Amino acid sequence: MKGIKINKVFFPVLIGILISFHCFSQQDTGMRYPDHSLTPAPPATEETFYKGSLQAGGGVVYALSNKALRSSLGGDYEGHFSGNFVIAQHLYAGVETEWTQFGNTEYGANINTLMILYNAGVKVGYYTYMQNDFLFCYSLSAGPSLIQYSNAYTPAPKGGFRETSFFLTPNFLASYRVNNELRIGLEITYTFLSYQFNPVLTGLDQKINGYDPSWASGPTMYIEWGFGLYWAFDEGKRK
Repeated sequence: MKGIKINKVFFPVLIGILISFHCFSQQDTGMRYPDHSLTPAPPATEETFYKGSLQAGGGVVYALSNKALRSSLGGDYEGHFSGNFVIAQHLYAGVETEWTQFGNTEYGANINTLMILYNAGVKVGYYTYMQNDFLFCYSLSAGPSLIQYSNAYTPAPKGGFRETSFFLTPNFLASYRVNNELRIGLEITYTFLSYQFNPVLTGLDQKINGYDPSWASGPTMYIEWGFGLYWAFDEGKRK
């Protein structure tokens, strides 16, 4: 009988507790849960762009070919500068000037023969978004070249040691924001010239141990790596 009396008391209490929890769950407690439903992305903000830019850089040079060039002259330095204007969104064009110097290596003569290349031509390029901290530029320059020699082992001909050629230069710049207009970073440049370097011209073939005339075949190619900068001006707005 005592068990029956306990059950009669226990069940009403249990039902009351369940009803209380149910009523509490229906109240607005102020808690909010994440909404995982799909929502459209906010509209893109306006992109800041500049109508013009100046790009410059320079660094050390390493000769790739031909073998005669690698055996007689080593890379000293390279520098370049260009003025550009925007022709379409993220695309620019301009005029590029480059100058590169090669000097004697340990395999060459015991004299200070120098080869200096002057390149000037047109440039086209692509740049990423200016509002980002990192800016990447890809460009291609092409035009005529002038090659001059000084301090040669043999006497210079009439008019001096002057050669002409055609150059092609791809350039890649990875830069970081200094301010809204200026970016500074690292670059690598590859230059191709149709010019075939020949040490016979300046007499360096007489100073290269085991020189073979076949070494003078092939175009002139070299790479440069160093620092570069990109400075934009004449700000505008474009969506």
